[in-house]
Amino acid sequence: MNGPSLDSLPQTLASWRGFSSGPGNPLSWQLWDKLKPWLTEKGYHLWDVVDGRVNAFPPKSNPGFRSPDGFVFSVPRIPMNEICFPADKAIHFPARTSDHRDVVIRLIRKGDDGQEHLEVLRDLARGERAFHAGNHCVPLLDELQLEDMTFAVFPFLADRADKPWFYDFGEVFDFLVQALEGISYLHDNLVAHLDIDIDNFLFNFASARRYTEFRKRETFRSHFPVRYCLGDMELCVRFTPESEPASRKIVGIPVERIGVHPSDYGRELAPEMALSEPYCPFKADMWQFGSMLYYMFQPSAEILPDLYALIEALKCYDPDGRPTAMKALETVRVMKGRTPAEVLSEQVPPAIEI
Repeated sequence: MNGPSLDSLPQTLASWRGFSSGPGNPLSWQLWDKLKPWLTEKGYHLWDVVDGRVNAFPPKSNPGFRSPDGFVFSVPRIPMNEICFPADKAIHFPARTSDHRDVVIRLIRKGDDGQEHLEVLRDLARGERAFHAGNHCVPLLDELQLEDMTFAVFPFLADRADKPWFYDFGEVFDFLVQALEGISYLHDNLVAHLDIDIDNFLFNFASARRYTEFRKRETFRSHFPVRYCLGDMELCVRFTPESEPASRKIVGIPVERIGVHPSDYGRELAPEMALSEPYCPFKADMWQFGSMLYYMFQPSAEILPDLYALIEALKCYDPDGRPTAMKALETVRVMKGRTPAEVLSEQVPPAIEI
């Protein structure tokens, strides 16, 4: 079968990212509908959007439960069949393979745009490095080529790693350790993420529903071995091992590098991002991580003052005053070991609403 006609699809990677379903434009999921025959031929069955809704659901053309794939778990009291995917963004869409594995397909490259993102995924998210315990990149399962476009296939994971909220501080420390392992692994491989926030931390749960009763405090994460992943690497920047450490700098707001207006960044700016001078992206990553933790755990400052001290250090205005990812990881591990058991089992105050 020949590939689909691409004339009616967005012609740049930036236009795919910023696609808006306005008057005269198709809905985001309708763009993927044009790719459906080609993807089906490749063994990927796109999920269904019913009656023009925003959410996509597992395909009726390939019904049944997701096959066990080693990437996700469920818990007995929460049904797996209550699952959906928000289909409001054109850049990615869920699918089910012919052998019933659920995946997310994302456009990574179009022409020369997205090449660095693709190379980082090839280097860190597949092959031997994908098996490294400290590597928390979302695994790259497959690449699909269509003319000048490269689509990446990832396992379908749960979004918003903070929902439901952490049951106790033991779960908080588990998240902090894994998150810092992931950031440290990127930095050790000279990759800066530049889009660190809680919505880019995914985890290995198989259902969209995570509560048996709404807003009830539950021991959710204790029922399976939680694995957190740091996804959405499209803003990443990578340096070669041969580069001089002092030269590993960038200028400006990260989204400008991919053709997106700075007002659409959707993140608080590290202080140096707003300046015209070159800055270290690794130190900017640490500021973003600290900013994320501030909103999550500032209400816990009196319970864990050492954690709040780390957050303040990560948010230091002077980039040179921020700890590296490895140093922050060491600090958190020591902090966890010194925290009394009664504090580790204490209820975590809710995050700041933003």
